[in-house]
Amino acid sequence: MLSLYLSTTVVAQPQVGLDEPGDSTIRRIDVGAVAVLDEDARTIPDLIQYELGPWQPNDPESSLFAGSWSLAGEFLRFDMTVNGLVNPPGPLGLRSDAYDPFMYGPSPIVGFVEFNIDLNANTGGELDFPEFRYLGNVGRFGGRVDHPIWFDRAAVCGAEIDHFVSTPPFVDRSGEEFHIAFAGDTIVAVGHRIGNADDTFESGEAWSVTAKWLHRAHAFERFSSAGNDGIYEPEADFLFRHVPTLDQTVITLIFPLTNLAAAHARGESEEPNNGSDTDQASIFEGLVNLTQSVNAIPIGDPTRQEPDFQTIRPWENQSAATYLDPFNWDVNIVIGMAYETIDPFGALFAPTDVWPGPLVGDFNANGIVDSGDIEEFDAFLNVNDGSPLSDDDAEVDGVITIPNFGPNFCLYDLDYNGLIDNQDRKRIVIMGDLNFDHSVNIEDLQEFVTLLLISATTPDPVSPNLSIEKFIRANFIRDGVINGKDIPGFVERILAE
Repeated sequence: MLSLYLSTTVVAQPQVGLDEPGDSTIRRIDVGAVAVLDEDARTIPDLIQYELGPWQPNDPESSLFAGSWSLAGEFLRFDMTVNGLVNPPGPLGLRSDAYDPFMYGPSPIVGFVEFNIDLNANTGGELDFPEFRYLGNVGRFGGRVDHPIWFDRAAVCGAEIDHFVSTPPFVDRSGEEFHIAFAGDTIVAVGHRIGNADDTFESGEAWSVTAKWLHRAHAFERFSSAGNDGIYEPEADFLFRHVPTLDQTVITLIFPLTNLAAAHARGESEEPNNGSDTDQASIFEGLVNLTQSVNAIPIGDPTRQEPDFQTIRPWENQSAATYLDPFNWDVNIVIGMAYETIDPFGALFAPTDVWPGPLVGDFNANGIVDSGDIEEFDAFLNVNDGSPLSDDDAEVDGVITIPNFGPNFCLYDLDYNGLIDNQDRKRIVIMGDLNFDHSVNIEDLQEFVTLLLISATTPDPVSPNLSIEKFIRANFIRDGVINGKDIPGFVERILAE
């Protein structure tokens, strides 16, 4: 990534997640999915990539952001790159009556980044508002994610989000120990590093933001002895910087992994791990508190039998030091836009992108869209068409009308209009299937060669000599031209049959 003024000395590499540019799409979650979003005036957040790993500042007390990735780094560093100019969010009315998400600019980024530190899906999570998190929203984007932890836990339809931690698909239990909540209400201070001194984040500017956006999983709070009612939400240092040459915004978090690192950043002597987020705070301290809290609940205590307790129980007798390498953490992300006015029914934001993102139409998460996905779509439609629980009109008419659309959704509603019908089926695009028989074989090879020859002389996909449907299915690299660059994709697809 382009750096404006940070050190570029690299002695280790972070983990990197790459998301396809241009794949953002608005998914309103308000009742009726009709609330106002000014799509023309505001940037639609489109995730490009993230980087996560251990980081070592050159001089932690003077600056956390000048340094290098390091296997022995005392800090975690997380960078998230978004297309276009996005700015820190103002208050969303979560902890006050104020609703001013556009306080710092026209395009606030809203959403959540979740860190599964111990790679255990059964620890942590979000019990109160899973509908705003990754597992409660990834299904809105039209496919299942091939991930060993999250595949079975993501909601297929919004009705599966029942706020009961013990019922499958366990949308509440994402496995996250910490998350970043881009919510705006807990900004402590804003500093202007590059740019003018007004309160609008503009092109080419860089701002340091101190905010209580880094939270330990809220599922732990009832059982934790930390700070204020089990809450662990320390102040953390973020950097927003817009790179005008790329028209991208990079959002960086740097945070101590241990209290010793926190002491180095504050120019103090190291404090003990006291479970408080108001003094020296760190990932290690937050994890140690989990082990102490669960160990403090006696064997035989009725609390241990409560369903919610299972979110913290696996931390019993764990060694927090085992989990301090951010390179090994799992990450999931959901980001989006703020509504123009506060939603009276509590919709927090409209998601626009997720990581990891699904392949649209890949309902069985095998990595390709094939005949199996069409079969699954047809089976779902046949079973639920006319069902009084799944179909709002309760009529067998080839169309499922999703009840309470907006808060509710369904994976198979690919055009996201609240209906599951033949228009969605048409969006299940099997790449390489050029004769539309739901398979890719020698007959499609002949069609592909013909398209190559036609495209050599007629590259315009809207030409009467080219079928736009076939063009889409043959243009594997999506560059608007069918040529030799598409051959490897076709070969891979035909061999996958």
